[in-house]
Amino acid sequence: MSIRRAEAGDYAAVRSLAEALAAHIEEPPPPLTLERYLAFYVREHAPVHLFVALLEDRVAGLIAWILTHELYSAQAGMYISDIAVHAEARRKGVGRALMTKAKEWAADHGVTKLGWDVWKHNASAMQFYARLGATVDTEALPHLLLLTNR
Repeated sequence: MSIRRAEAGDYAAVRSLAEALAAHIEEPPPPLTLERYLAFYVREHAPVHLFVALLEDRVAGLIAWILTHELYSAQAGMYISDIAVHAEARRKGVGRALMTKAKEWAADHGVTKLGWDVWKHNASAMQFYARLGATVDTEALPHLLLLTNR
């Protein structure tokens, strides 16, 4: 297995994983165009860091995050927006390797904590994260403000 930054040629595989993730959390397929993929994940200075895991030279999983910074603590953090592993690649260490890559990147960039959300019905993901040593943040409550295009 190898892990590397996502490239333009990974678009179809990444889109497939994004569609599977959306279906898993009972959402419609994402409208991820090639142009949006390149702008948000691939181009130089893209706002989202996206890495893919390869098994036998095929994309088996992905992890995406953004870098954050808290003014009140002056500490950098990472918010993992997505992690997904193809069904046939599960239980092969892909998810653990992707999380390890995120932790290594964080350590190399002065990040002190990683955070993410888990869909409330995804018990297997919660168990996976607990095995990694993650705990549920009971101090902060996620909030959401939906914006519409008008």
